[in-house]
Amino acid sequence: MYRRCKFPVLVVLVLGITAACAGPVAEKAIFVQRESTTTDAVENAQQTSLSSTTLAPTLDERSDGTIVATTIDAPTHTATTTTLHRRPWTLLAGGDVLLDLTEPEGIDPFTNVRPSLSSADVAIVNLEMAITERGEPYDKEFVFRAPRTAALTLAAAGVDVVSLANNHVLDFGPEGLEDTISVLDEVGILRPGAGSNNAEAYAPRVLTLDNEIRVAFVSASAVIPGGFAAGAERPGVADAKWAIPRVLAAVRAAAAGNDVVVVSVHWGAERETCPSEEQRDLARQLIEAGANVILGHHPHVLQPIETFDRTVIAYSLGNFAWHPRYGITGDTGVLEIFFNGSTVEGYLFHPHILDHLGGATPISSGDRHDRIVDIVEGRCEEHDPTPPTTEATNDEDLDATTSTTQG
Repeated sequence: MYRRCKFPVLVVLVLGITAACAGPVAEKAIFVQRESTTTDAVENAQQTSLSSTTLAPTLDERSDGTIVATTIDAPTHTATTTTLHRRPWTLLAGGDVLLDLTEPEGIDPFTNVRPSLSSADVAIVNLEMAITERGEPYDKEFVFRAPRTAALTLAAAGVDVVSLANNHVLDFGPEGLEDTISVLDEVGILRPGAGSNNAEAYAPRVLTLDNEIRVAFVSASAVIPGGFAAGAERPGVADAKWAIPRVLAAVRAAAAGNDVVVVSVHWGAERETCPSEEQRDLARQLIEAGANVILGHHPHVLQPIETFDRTVIAYSLGNFAWHPRYGITGDTGVLEIFFNGSTVEGYLFHPHILDHLGGATPISSGDRHDRIVDIVEGRCEEHDPTPPTTEATNDEDLDATTSTTQG
């Protein structure tokens, strides 16, 4: 399943910037992806590294709507004597995936995603449902499941990893979780974050790429309905609410034996466009434990993407494949992260919105595009929701009243 593709030259930028939403100060962490160049240029870049010059940053937007980070001046390079083999690769990440309506109709909600998930070496999403036709529904308002063919849809789209650590994977009990794990294993999709016991739920899952890079995935949920947390002899999810030390231990173990650690976390408040202090505190702990990438979900809206010490933190990637949404809960996107070996060298965020089928579709202009840019770049306070009214008077209000209770 692991793919190799041509990559553009990645220019590392040294940055000192404080995000508009308060949080860790980014130090050497915003990066840029340029257009592809000749092989000679790539080879020349392999022999250089950044000097210690700190550059003033600015955020730029390409003609296709992709958000990139640029600098005012070009960096100065100094020659190095390193002979380490460069191993470029990419990771694509999307948010919450729910196929309970599309799968029975034979609809593929990933058709319009750009770049396609299959174009990356690794693609990861959060699986916000069980894949099962068995089990009894959990006693709560919203329970989600899709038939077994959903696993084939995910695999055909290019998904390599799904996080199971959330508040819906046990919607149909242990039987539903067992079926979900079984069918994902059958199609070769890695599934960190849940298991038949806590040892399995917290265990890092590892992919070895074609370029021999080992990528470990740890997933955990801070949203834990009663009975969802895995126990010594109880199926469930890794618990990032009451068992944070165990999650951090899993990240440290993953970092000790692998090149890159990707942590997926179900956290935050629904429809809040700014991350909470609890999210920020846990992110700092995960970085200290060895995380290179932190991917968040559960709020059902986008939240800022921040960087700190070469760790990319996406606090929430929104609804990626969901029920149709036409307001802020339908704003989404694809996070593309560029690596060279074990080092994060850059990222791009590709704005999308959910279409009439609930699938992500690229967007490059308009009010919704501008809102996506605002939130992802950290100007999140101005888009925080107003309390939902008792009557939904438009699409935005409808999104507020429904998504608040579904995730």
